[in-house]
Order: sequence, then C-alpha cells, then structure tokens
Amino acid sequence: MSWFPIFLIGLGILLLFIEIVLLPGFGAAGIPGIVLIGSGIGVVWSKSGWEVASIYAGATLIVIIPLAAFGLWLAPRTKLGKAVILDTTQRSADGFQAPPQELANLVGKSGQSISPLRPAGIALIDGRRVDVVSRGEFIEPETEVEVVFVEGTRVVVRNL
Repeated sequence: MSWFPIFLIGLGILLLFIEIVLLPGFGAAGIPGIVLIGSGIGVVWSKSGWEVASIYAGATLIVIIPLAAFGLWLAPRTKLGKAVILDTTQRSADGFQAPPQELANLVGKSGQSISPLRPAGIALIDGRRVDVVSRGEFIEPETEVEVVFVEGTRVVVRNL
C-alpha cells in the first residue's frame, strides 16, 4: 500500500486539529479535514477493505496526535508564534485592576434608588452613588432597595 492514503488521513486529522484549537467557528479547515480523512479511508477501503482502512486510520491517528502536541509546544517558541500569540500578563503593578473590593462589601446593605431601575439605574447605598441592576423588576425612584449580590462590577438589588 502506498503512503498517499496515510498522507490524506494525516492531513485531514491535522486540519481538524487546527480547526478545533486555532480557528474560530467551523468550516475553514474542518470540512476539508473531514473530506481528506474520508478520501484517505476510501482509497484504502477500495483496495483492501474496511479492516485495513481502520488500521490505517488508527495508526495515522496514533502518529499525528503526538506530532500535533509537539507542534503546540513548539509554536509559541517560534518567531511566527511570538508574533501571533499574546504573551503578556495583566498585573496590578502595571495599572490593571480587578473589580473594586468595596463593591463586594455592599452585599446585604440597603439604600435608596435615585433613578428608576428598569432594570438598571442608580442607587444611594452607604452614602455613595452606585450603578445597580434590579433582578428584572421595575423599581420606582426613592424606593428602599437591598444589595442581593455583587458579580464583578454588577451590583444586583431587590425591592424592600
């Protein structure tokens, strides 16, 4: 048997791997990968039957997976990989900040809505103006509200 079916199956598996790991969506490399895998298995099947075709596909898969893993390890270390892959971290020393901790301290505290909450608006909690969101209901201005939970910078309140 020739190397051509192994090449087709291997290239198809690599294209599927690229589709899964690197490319967003589905189609650009996935569909040609499926076609190549099918073509490679079809070439072997037409000459030798399903048993040999499945052996070819399995052996190719066993060889391609370590090669793909090695490629993923090697890619960030190449000049092209460094140009394409973001290799920075966001540290607080550089000015990047997580959501303010004082918002997390508002859970359980009550205040008064300043604007109508439909569902987003402004409330006065602990003497400071806070952008808040209700749990979906409309809340009139100057209504007592309580902070239910804080999720990042999203402060969720309920009507008291």
